[in-house]
Parts: sequence; C-alpha cells; structure tokens
Amino acid sequence: MPQIKSIAVTPSRKAGGRRRPSPTVTEGSEELALAPQAQRRAPPRIVALQPTHRYRIGERLRMSNGGRSISRVEAFCKVIATLPYEGHGSLLYRVRSDSEQFERVVAEADLSRKTDSSP
Repeated sequence: MPQIKSIAVTPSRKAGGRRRPSPTVTEGSEELALAPQAQRRAPPRIVALQPTHRYRIGERLRMSNGGRSISRVEAFCKVIATLPYEGHGSLLYRVRSDSEQFERVVAEADLSRKTDSSP
C-alpha cells in the first residue's frame, strides 16, 4: 500500500509563532517605567508648517507685469483657484485677467490688493 503524505501546515516557532503577551501597564506602578514600548519610541519629527494663501477665491487683485522673462501685462484679475503648496517656491494662484480670455498661474508675489491706479 502506498504511503500518503500530509499537506497540513504546522506553525513554526521562528516564523510568527505565538508571542507572550505584553505586560499590563497601569498608572502609578513600577511596570510603567519598565514598559518596553516606551523605550522603543522614536523622537518626535520636526514638521515644517505649510504657508497659507493670502488671497481668497473670488477676490479682485492687481497683477503686476511679467518683466522681460514673462509676457504679461499689468492688469486687474480675479482669483479662480488657489493651487496647493508644492513644498518649495511661492504659493500659486489660478487667475483670470480682465483683459485676457484665458487663465494664468501666478505667484503670490506678483499679486497685490491695490484696486485703483492712483498712488
């Protein structure tokens, strides 16, 4: 008669066997100071704060000209959307100029709240 092999899987002690339960920690007990989890904690990470947008959607602003590198005329514009901060550079806005038929992405430094042309 042929011998039949078992295909049952038996748990190994090395690969994920049952571990002993962690000690119970209560306030005021000596076990609190000896808790292994408290010793393994990493120091808190320093998290940089994200800058916040100065202007809101729907505001009418003054967009400065682009100088020599960007072909942009100084004009009034309306904020269509605030773009998320990318981790570097300045905050960006999607704006629509009164004198143009398309939207632009403009840095916060190129926008101001001046609504009239008088000094």
